[in-house]
Amino acid sequence: MKDVGIGETAIGLILGASSGIFIVSSLYWARLADRKHLHKALIIWGSLGYGVLMLYFSTCEHVWEFILYSVLKSILIPMIIGMMPTLVVESFGGARQGSNFGIYRAFGSLGFMLGAMFLPMLFDEISTIARVGSLFVFLSIPLILRIPEPDTSPMKVAPLGFRGLHPGIKLFLISFFFVALAEPSVHQFFSAYARELGGSTRSLGLLSGMMGFVALIFLPIIGKWIDRINPIHMLTISFLAQSVRVLITSFIGQVEMLWIPILLHGLCWGGIEVAAIVYLSSLAKKGHKATVLSYYLAVRMFGQLFGAALSGYLAENAGYTIMFRTMALGALIGSIIYIWGTYFSKKVRQEP
Repeated sequence: MKDVGIGETAIGLILGASSGIFIVSSLYWARLADRKHLHKALIIWGSLGYGVLMLYFSTCEHVWEFILYSVLKSILIPMIIGMMPTLVVESFGGARQGSNFGIYRAFGSLGFMLGAMFLPMLFDEISTIARVGSLFVFLSIPLILRIPEPDTSPMKVAPLGFRGLHPGIKLFLISFFFVALAEPSVHQFFSAYARELGGSTRSLGLLSGMMGFVALIFLPIIGKWIDRINPIHMLTISFLAQSVRVLITSFIGQVEMLWIPILLHGLCWGGIEVAAIVYLSSLAKKGHKATVLSYYLAVRMFGQLFGAALSGYLAENAGYTIMFRTMALGALIGSIIYIWGTYFSKKVRQEP
């Protein structure tokens, strides 16, 4: 979007609208999966649809085309990333979930690293990279078909009431909303900032690839840590790391130095992703895991909705430095809420 001349405010609005649709979509697909036991089918159809959508993205040039892409992506992506963790957690069973899920996410980071780092080295045009990426999505479908179905039974009712959630889940969701405000600053606007500093497509690919490399190293390690300690401790560290990461970015003025905050990607992405899935799954009632994890995705997108809109406005009107520091403050507020509720609230302070 930056390459075709779309401003930061417009980018923020597009990302925000996409997040809003993602919220509704993820809740709908999760309820359908829990009620009808359609986790695997949704992943397959979502992958097929997203592969076609990537081909469409390779042709986008105007704002309305990016809006349409964002809307369709927000409908299709929850069918994949919303269902896969549930399928994985159910398949692994109760033992060593941290280590197992960490290894699973490490393979995802390996694919991300290869796609983000090596494809830009082979192709200069983003449109070409998108077409090649769609091919890999299509190739994943035969592999998904071979994944065994977990031994779960469909539910007649999949309650979505917030009041009925475990106190620990409620605290996590409230805290994570503020932490998620900073996510556009560590992904989309981080790339836009690199462009602003003169970064090329290949340099952005290297930065994205480095994120995947850091995650690839840290995810299995973090998974083992989570098996040994309470996941809430890892979440505390990861929430604080998110704030520090965005704050560090605000002090960098050269694209060659943007690798420094990426060193915290393992704690920020890996720590939150693995610990959150394991922690929330352990507190969710049997048969409700897809529903509970959809709350996790919905709150992430809800935070990104506000974060993207605010980030775009601040970046365009006050500069990237103010934007990064404001988002770092939001993540810090979420960290403080989580620390207070986890370590000082008797209602929440219990082992998952």
